[in-house]
Amino acid sequence: MIVASGWRGQAAPWDGDPDLVAPNLKKFGEQSVVFSRAYSCCPNAELAQKALVTAKYPHAARDKDEELGNPKLLTPKAAQQAFAKTPFAVRISLASPGGPGPGRVHLRGNVPPEKEHQARPDVANFYGGRTNDDSALGEILSALDRLNVAQETVVCFTSDCGQQLGSQGLDGAEVPFEESVRIPIAIRYPRKLKPGARDLASQVDIMPTLLTLCGMEIPDGVQGQDLFGKTPSEVAFAEGKLGEPDEWRMLVRGYDKIVATPKGEITHLFNLSDDPYELTDLARDPAQKLKLASLKAQLQAQMKKLGDGVDPSGLRKR
Repeated sequence: MIVASGWRGQAAPWDGDPDLVAPNLKKFGEQSVVFSRAYSCCPNAELAQKALVTAKYPHAARDKDEELGNPKLLTPKAAQQAFAKTPFAVRISLASPGGPGPGRVHLRGNVPPEKEHQARPDVANFYGGRTNDDSALGEILSALDRLNVAQETVVCFTSDCGQQLGSQGLDGAEVPFEESVRIPIAIRYPRKLKPGARDLASQVDIMPTLLTLCGMEIPDGVQGQDLFGKTPSEVAFAEGKLGEPDEWRMLVRGYDKIVATPKGEITHLFNLSDDPYELTDLARDPAQKLKLASLKAQLQAQMKKLGDGVDPSGLRKR
């Protein structure tokens, strides 16, 4: 499992990003099953990393929870040495701080004019970092080829969370906008998977999927599922700012997306098909009343299913 920190989902070859220079990821994506709309459990790098390896959302993950599959956390160089002895299970972190990027970049359509001057160098630096990460990815994949184990190795490329880079006038992450919550997911396993594209996926589903592909059982208590199972994901759920006054929950169903308080009070509604930059909040639109009621009911059902708002003893928190 290769985790490129801060690599937002829009900056993927299969998303048609015009500024991304990542030939190794492009080739890898063509050999993989890619999930076009994959979501982080929480756009906070530390919490997302924990959710990724435990297959539990941050509200449910505990310090004592074991990492599924017990992968060794290695640098790209150390991982290449580990490939020489099979079987292996490794988690590789790519975290380039940035670097020289394209001379001109295409800012996303939700970067306000007053933010453009600051956003342009930040976005260019972001793409420079992704090119550096892509070089490391190329070395990892080349090592698998050189050792003749690529055909028998499950490889997943993903991220912990994205980052705003000026979109919505914001920097950093931990907000429920697409630039922060969407991540890339591509899974390659030549022996079993034909390259192709899927739609919705959640970060919490990655480890259960990898375990299943490796012929291992999914432990009880996890909150993710096998992405290649019989029942595809109908919704994506995320949470953020846990324990803070502006704590939030997010649910995506189809192309409708709501953001709500932990009590289920809807604060935002977007249609990502008509409004991919999330510029028009429909939460107060009377014409959306029935849709809001349906989405709110599904959000509350999802929260109940996940034990969101319940402490470890089973008592309600709210």
